Amino acid sequence: MEKTFSITDILRAYFSSLPEGVRAKFAIGERSDPESLAKGWEGALITDGEDGIIESFRYYRVLREISAEEELRLSYNDTEAGIYPFVVRSILDMFDEKRRDGLLKEAGCKSADGLVESMKESRSLRNSFRLTFLENIGGPVLSFLYSMVYLMGFSSGGEASFLTRVFPTVRGWKGHILDAGGGSGFAGLMIATRGKTTYIDFSPFRARRAAAVSDMSIRNERFFKDILDLIDLESDTFGLKLDRSLIPDLTGEIEGNLRHESGDLISLSKQLGPFDGAIVTDVLEHTTDPEGVLTEVANSLRPGAPLILTVPTEANGIGQRAMEYQSGLTFPFLLHIRFFSDEKIEKMAEKARLELVELNHFSHINDPPSDPIPMEVMALLRKR
Repeated sequence: MEKTFSITDILRAYFSSLPEGVRAKFAIGERSDPESLAKGWEGALITDGEDGIIESFRYYRVLREISAEEELRLSYNDTEAGIYPFVVRSILDMFDEKRRDGLLKEAGCKSADGLVESMKESRSLRNSFRLTFLENIGGPVLSFLYSMVYLMGFSSGGEASFLTRVFPTVRGWKGHILDAGGGSGFAGLMIATRGKTTYIDFSPFRARRAAAVSDMSIRNERFFKDILDLIDLESDTFGLKLDRSLIPDLTGEIEGNLRHESGDLISLSKQLGPFDGAIVTDVLEHTTDPEGVLTEVANSLRPGAPLILTVPTEANGIGQRAMEYQSGLTFPFLLHIRFFSDEKIEKMAEKARLELVELNHFSHINDPPSDPIPMEVMALLRKR
């Protein structure tokens, strides 16, 4: 039987890894023991209740405050982080027996604990583990790591680039728009200011929170500002800030424009369509079947409907793989497992019966499109 891990399991392991004085920063009332914190914060982090959501901001702000010290981070790639052994052991349990035994043999040890300690010191072992991970990508493995990502920050990481690159085009679209792989819900909320919008994300926790956060943002200007401040705080790691001059007024009549759903993107997009446009931004690089996902999203569009796709380039992938190897990262950087050339995008578009209208390349997430080495690409496509 495959072993699975809950949000509570991850939080319990994380809080157990922290010194008592640091745990106190996360205290819920008088309680700061790992078990109480795990259960209490799980409730706040997966709720759609207003009080819990507001309280969850304190959790994310404390995470940011203590992140300067590597051993205190909630991270899957920092070998010094206190939770690192739990992460490696958990993923190791999901590998098949042959691959698990191969890693133990390479490390010259007989137990998972021994492997973890060896991996902390050995770049070669971490590289072997990462390659084994890439051979074992599946539902349980990705579910575990994306549960960690959900706990690591409120922001999806792409809000600033969406606002400057994607939204200026999308805000002029008419009809019913699909936000595929909607993440934090920021993009869906922005798109809903111009009309009917459907958000889909595989995570029920994220979708439920995105729905509540969107509703609260529409009703409470002060709360929405707190959301923007939290996104800026977390995005500062990458030197990013939201261009607030591009953010539309939320006080208009937009209630009822936005629907949130969680589950399989392929089946839900087909069920909830047809759509008059779609965005698939920062999604395909995390999927095992990008061609299939794009094709099914395209199948949910009306003829002539536009679709915006953003993905990392193959040049980005070459740089990432070199960095991963040199650093000995245990898992792919940012969990990017797919990269795309212009030719690949053209072939995927052709298969999905999409016309390629325009390609724009970017050096980095916050750089202009004229820079010489493209690291990100945005494609404007149209349903044939």
